[in-house]
Amino acid sequence: MSSKFDSLKDLAEAKISHFPLEKRAVIVSCSGGVDSTVLFAVFCEFLKAKIIFSLSLFHFNYGLRGDESDGDETFCRDLALGAGVPFLGSRATAEQRATRQGEGVQAWARRLRRDALMQLTSGESDFAENIVALAHHADDAAETVIMRLLRGTSLATMRGMAEWDGRWWRPWLGVSKGDILAAAGERGLLYREDSSNEKLDYARNVVRHKILPELLKLWPSGRQKILDLSEDAHTVSQYALGKALAECGMRLESQGGTGLSAVCIREALVALPESMAIAVLAHMAQSTSAGGWRQLSRANLLKVLGAANNGSGEQPRFVLEMSQGIFLEVTPAVVRAFSG
Repeated sequence: MSSKFDSLKDLAEAKISHFPLEKRAVIVSCSGGVDSTVLFAVFCEFLKAKIIFSLSLFHFNYGLRGDESDGDETFCRDLALGAGVPFLGSRATAEQRATRQGEGVQAWARRLRRDALMQLTSGESDFAENIVALAHHADDAAETVIMRLLRGTSLATMRGMAEWDGRWWRPWLGVSKGDILAAAGERGLLYREDSSNEKLDYARNVVRHKILPELLKLWPSGRQKILDLSEDAHTVSQYALGKALAECGMRLESQGGTGLSAVCIREALVALPESMAIAVLAHMAQSTSAGGWRQLSRANLLKVLGAANNGSGEQPRFVLEMSQGIFLEVTPAVVRAFSG
């Protein structure tokens, strides 16, 4: 009988074996927790078997838990050292911790980690062409869907997580947390426990420890049904969004070395149903160089749409900052998203 660890390894190997050899350079993003530690162990076996030709371990130290945070970094550094692979460490600066505004701690942490990984895998970096493997699993994905539904979302953004996102790869989105814990137990893998994951101060932890377990007691197959629904919603919304973008004449323009801006025809935008127009605005904002990872407020999108509806002459220009560094502008002729 196949072990849990072997099943997880086989799942990732079945996918990576189809990649061209030059695409099999991988950075594992590792917090030191059980999920990413097991993922790193799997990719270490791939490296030994020459299924991949390059492996590195990335860790981000947010510095929010003092010695515990430093202990996580040391643990991950030792994992990389023991495997004989490069350790790619990054740390939040005191200024970044002091200037966090308008973001929850977890959203802030995700943004810093993603920004660091994006810098690492772009430009002239030695790791520019690497795939980034992330250990998100089915429980993470289901939690995200539940949180987005309750906070307010659209069909286009309900899913939250995709297996592929650029060079970001989540091979275990169909795997439960229980299977990963079982795999760690089989191999006797050591890992770190993040004390903040148990605190109910964060919405995700409430969903993780209280809401989702109770729902799964009532409907044991509910996790997969949540994921199936989110995937169906994504497929339908992408089809509709493609048609709406074409109707609006949405196009990308260079900002002269500072990224991209997205432009659409104002009259065509306001002719769309409200929910579809909001999806177009969100897509435009996320198409800019700064917008790929940012959460956008539905209330702010509605403000921009309201300005577009009234933008035929009375108000010549309306600009709203949607998130840090992302702006939407309404003029009588066009609506534009750009990074500032």
